[in-house]
Amino acid sequence: MWLLDYFSVPLPFIYLFLSLSIFWCIKYIFKSVKHLCSLPPGPFGFPIFGYYPFLKEHSYIQFDRLSKKYGPVFSLKLGQYDTIVVCDWDNLKDAFANDALLARPAKGFLSGIEETLSVIAMSGDAWREHRRLSLHVLRNVGLGKREMETLISEEIHQFLSSLETNVNDLPQHLMPSVSNNISALLFGRIFDYDDPDKMIIDQSVQGFSESFQFTGITSFLPWLTKPLIALGKANLKIISKTHKHLNNFITKEVLKHQNKANSKEIEDYIDGYLDAQSKRKDDLFNDMILRRNVISFFVAGSETVTSTLTWTLMYLVKYPQYQEKIRSEIQEVIGTEKRPDFSDRLRMPFTQAFLYEVQRIESVVAINLIRRASQDTKIGPYNVPKDSLVFFNFWSVHHEPKLWPNPDKFDPNRFLTDNGTKVIKPPYLVPFSAGKRACPGEGLANVELFLYTVGILQRFKIKSDKPLSFDAKFGLTRRPKYKPDLIFEKISSQY
Repeated sequence: MWLLDYFSVPLPFIYLFLSLSIFWCIKYIFKSVKHLCSLPPGPFGFPIFGYYPFLKEHSYIQFDRLSKKYGPVFSLKLGQYDTIVVCDWDNLKDAFANDALLARPAKGFLSGIEETLSVIAMSGDAWREHRRLSLHVLRNVGLGKREMETLISEEIHQFLSSLETNVNDLPQHLMPSVSNNISALLFGRIFDYDDPDKMIIDQSVQGFSESFQFTGITSFLPWLTKPLIALGKANLKIISKTHKHLNNFITKEVLKHQNKANSKEIEDYIDGYLDAQSKRKDDLFNDMILRRNVISFFVAGSETVTSTLTWTLMYLVKYPQYQEKIRSEIQEVIGTEKRPDFSDRLRMPFTQAFLYEVQRIESVVAINLIRRASQDTKIGPYNVPKDSLVFFNFWSVHHEPKLWPNPDKFDPNRFLTDNGTKVIKPPYLVPFSAGKRACPGEGLANVELFLYTVGILQRFKIKSDKPLSFDAKFGLTRRPKYKPDLIFEKISSQY
């Protein structure tokens, strides 16, 4: 029996209902088709989930392959979000200059785990004010100054003695030293390598970096985050746990700074932020955002340099002729007794070229932190609707044959001119992004990469008695999948 038999519904109302339903469906389909036609071409996905179920660990490689099929700028649905991916330099350069592409996803990168946004995840005026304050404070406490270089040099001096035994987990060995450099800016102090609290947060940085991806569930399917944490799936329990360790440590550090007795001296980032916070009458600057900022700076400042240095030392082992060439530059420019200065790089073109090539070929930050279009805009000829998410695929740009002949070959000489006497960094080498949302720590990272590499080669010959794998694992950054087992053979007794 038909359900309508139980009701007395006049036929005109039924016809009206059916007509309206059909009209709504046609309108919805027309609107959806029109919307799809306004986007760059791209692959289809499933309802609700979009293309997300097809994403693999190395999403930047998938994006690169999709660009070969659909064009250098293509679109796909990830969860509920229209997502635009940029894979070539011409359009990427255009996107860098587009102020409509400076926003971040509205819910940040850790939705379901941490709802407070850091300066890295903010948009609009809140981002501008926090960015301005962060750069001001960090510069005042040493970022970009000679004093910071001296501190890094002293840290390296302490670190080198730890390399006189075989190192079978290089990232874990590097992390406590590298993270001390950013610790000096954030906390106003450095830590002993065996400090139990510091060991926990260094391990947390590594655990978070291995497990978290910007193309992960927290960015595109945030409503699944808490159920999957409860089920222990998708590494979300690890991400949540490591984030909690970091937050607990930073909370204690902030409390120590707040309890400083009658001290108004600004010695580090936390001091500077608290000082600015005390002078404002609004809640734009608060303790929760401070903690998130410190966590973001600490993780970014530790992980990217550690991963890049790990790749650098591996390539020095793979190409011993390059290792000797850099050591020859060290001997000629610095010698064996003097500690290296960052200014020495100006007379060491091959060393700089080698570091550039590591950054290019490994592209530690393979894709950018997700952008969001704050209004309807374009990237080149392609439409980008408001609130679309945007990825810049640095991996594609760094492996584009038109820009880099034979891009899969490791060749530092591609950056050298004038018979190897001058090094050139082309604008399409963008390991730290570019434009107004470029990494603010690029200068610090470059100082660290140069001083660590030169300091190590000045004292040690690096080798391995086991084959090295250059397979990568992709989390927050691209890092070696297998931890290299390296031998540091002392060659001099300077310092």
